[in-house]
Amino acid sequence: MKMTLEKRILLFSFLILFLTIFIGSGMDIMALRKDQVNALSLRSKGLAVALKSNIEKVINLGLELKDMTGVSEKCREIIEGNPDIAYCMVTELNGKVLFASDPRFMAMPIQESQKEETRLGEEPVYKRRISMTVDGSTNSYYDNAVMVMSPYGKPLAQAHVGFSEQVVFDKMKGMVLKTLFLLAISLVTSFTLIMLFMKRYVMQPISVLLKGVKQISEGAFDTHIGEVQVYEFNELARNVNIMSQFLKNRDAEIKKNYQDMERTFDELQASYRKLEKLSTDLERSEELYKSLMEDASDAIVVIGADESIRMVNKMAEEFFGYEAKELVGLPLTKMLLLLNISNIPKVHRIFREAAEGAHIAEEMQLSRKEGGAMVAMLHASSIKSGSETLVQAIFRDVTREREIILNLEKSSADLARLNRMKDSFLGLASHELKTPLTVIMGYSELITTDLADKVDKTVLEMVVNIANAAARLDNIIKDMVDVSMIDEKRLQLKVEDIQLNRLIEASVNELRFFFSMRKQEVVLNLDESLPSIRGDALRLMQLLSNILGNAIKFTPDGGRITVSSSAKYLLRGPSGRGEGREHHLFLEITVTDTGIGIDREDQVRVFDKFYEVGNIQEHSSGKVAFKAKGAGLGLSIAKGIVDMHGGEIWVESTGYNPERFPGSTFHILLPVAPGLNEGSTDYSRLLR
Repeated sequence: MKMTLEKRILLFSFLILFLTIFIGSGMDIMALRKDQVNALSLRSKGLAVALKSNIEKVINLGLELKDMTGVSEKCREIIEGNPDIAYCMVTELNGKVLFASDPRFMAMPIQESQKEETRLGEEPVYKRRISMTVDGSTNSYYDNAVMVMSPYGKPLAQAHVGFSEQVVFDKMKGMVLKTLFLLAISLVTSFTLIMLFMKRYVMQPISVLLKGVKQISEGAFDTHIGEVQVYEFNELARNVNIMSQFLKNRDAEIKKNYQDMERTFDELQASYRKLEKLSTDLERSEELYKSLMEDASDAIVVIGADESIRMVNKMAEEFFGYEAKELVGLPLTKMLLLLNISNIPKVHRIFREAAEGAHIAEEMQLSRKEGGAMVAMLHASSIKSGSETLVQAIFRDVTREREIILNLEKSSADLARLNRMKDSFLGLASHELKTPLTVIMGYSELITTDLADKVDKTVLEMVVNIANAAARLDNIIKDMVDVSMIDEKRLQLKVEDIQLNRLIEASVNELRFFFSMRKQEVVLNLDESLPSIRGDALRLMQLLSNILGNAIKFTPDGGRITVSSSAKYLLRGPSGRGEGREHHLFLEITVTDTGIGIDREDQVRVFDKFYEVGNIQEHSSGKVAFKAKGAGLGLSIAKGIVDMHGGEIWVESTGYNPERFPGSTFHILLPVAPGLNEGSTDYSRLLR
């Protein structure tokens, strides 16, 4: 027979109460027993220490321990004055009994055993538990011993005082009975209270709920369960009432749906009659489809499930050069042979895949009846006609588009070839110009220095101009050589530890004369907490000089140029890919000017070789003059140096305006850890 919830709860409560009170009482009894043992042990220790003191006083008078008298009587006095003490004795160090409170203990030497050392004041006391047989019965004793010392501090004997474990048991017996009585009273009282609580606050509400739910399950949806005293059960009753109302509404809704279903059946009959009418309309729609297909601007061919041509439109006749009557009824293979289409098995596979539901787009070449090749884009898909699956093939003439794409590909190849020729010319020109230019500069320097006093002043001035022009041309050639080496991945970096802020200050000081000449203000905002980086100091100086020189040229007189440095953590991954991205520490240099600005479409191309922003005719020819025209290599070299260091460079500007001067900001990112953002180029092999 299944146990009811009430019995289960009461049984569980009884077990919990019994175990709780039993364990608590057991722990109290154990603690009380320990307290009793400790109290008797403390008394035994005190008596043993007192006995030991008396013996040592006599020994100090020069008397031998074995010759002493009255020790046994002293032990009996201790026992008589302390009823709880079982024995008092003095033993030699080997355990042989010399004096005892009772002669029965004289023949029972105390053997050495595991003992615990404690202290009573300054006196060490040895505590242990022993068993001794007296009058044929074996009892357990708690023994407390102290060492008797000679006047010279040498151990002579031990004074023992102990009490029986039975004494502890006798003292605990009354307490245990009292505790068991209280346990029984507490258990009965607590269980009675729990039982009353269960009856009133658990079982009674459950009975009310059970009765209401049973009525609802029998179909009495109007049943309402009243309020109960317990909040949770009251909430359950409220939800059961809501469920009852919901079931009542559902019952009414089901009856209403049944009536609606009867009306739906009548409507289905009417729909069937409409379906017959729609079938007739569908036949007319097929005729309309045929009409639309005939008027379509693309060639359309319909192939049946048996791979025979079912239908072709007028545009297909013009496209292929064959009339409809020549194609309709032909097998697909025959039509493909007429059109001279290559790889006929592949085209068959395309039509089979289209019949299975796939949408196929394929480009192919075919021939018209009157001759002439053309390129067609085939789109094949399946259509349903009753229970039969047809394939609709749409052919579109893309011959002109193919010609345009081929021309574009040819143009792209030509541009790539021209770009390679330009790079080759760049390296060749820089190499071929360098030798004669060296000669010109050498002779110019010789005339202007050693032969200056032998040359006419007018000629000397002309030679100076030639030397200046040659020096400028030499700088351009050096830039061309750098660009050529960067493009060919031959430029090597001499890597060392660099303090970036000091490098920036050196670059600014190097151009300080030009800032002063243009009356431009230079502001440095440098973060002194930046760590050092690994890089080529000369190339980074070249990078900063190119960027600062660019800012000087395109900032009007009296403008301001701000150079800042900072550190930031950025998400970067290998080769710039999105996967495996991590935070890496970068040092950022920003160069902000109040110049003419750069158009948005030029902000990417300014780093291309020979690219000049704005109208070339408006540029002046000075090196740092406003809008001075250069060779267009400085920013390209700057980008190459940044790329070789694994960094990034870009420019931001709101646009070009030579009147309002919106300014530009160049951003340079250099990684503290090498090897980041290398892209597809392995620059690490160029480092020395």
